[in-house]
Amino acid sequence: MEENDPFIYFWSALSLVLALMLQIVPLSVLLAYWRPQFVLLLACYWLFRAPALHGVVFAWLCGLAQDVVLGELIGRYALSFALCTYLLQLLQQRFQFMWVFHQLILILPLVLLNQLLANSITLFLRSGWQGELVVAPLFSSLLVWPLLAWLLNRMGSSEAYEDEEISSS
Repeated sequence: MEENDPFIYFWSALSLVLALMLQIVPLSVLLAYWRPQFVLLLACYWLFRAPALHGVVFAWLCGLAQDVVLGELIGRYALSFALCTYLLQLLQQRFQFMWVFHQLILILPLVLLNQLLANSITLFLRSGWQGELVVAPLFSSLLVWPLLAWLLNRMGSSEAYEDEEISSS
């Protein structure tokens, strides 16, 4: 799938719907703390993959969709996703041509920043800090990133792009 592929918006919308579905899958209380940030990882992937077509506005819309689907304060995730992807956009040219595992160096602080921002916004409205809500999704998101990047690279690809990596866009 190239950046000038006419179906790139279809694939990004389909992957957003799937990521939102993964965010609302019912889990036990213990596993819910470890739920990866699928929608943020998706926004980061599309910024790596097609930076001219997906940027801060796309991430803001992804965050807004997550706010609506989760029933959260409107703008909580939209703000944090927009800020995280803005920082990613500033640094993405350096990391765009790296392997997926090297991109984890950039994904780690972005997910941590997202978790801190989202939980800080919540602290303005509710009292009580839950540190495990910040750290647990960080590690699970790092474990999911290589698999997510691999799956999204294969989604919509033809035989000609079968050996394509995320870093070769």
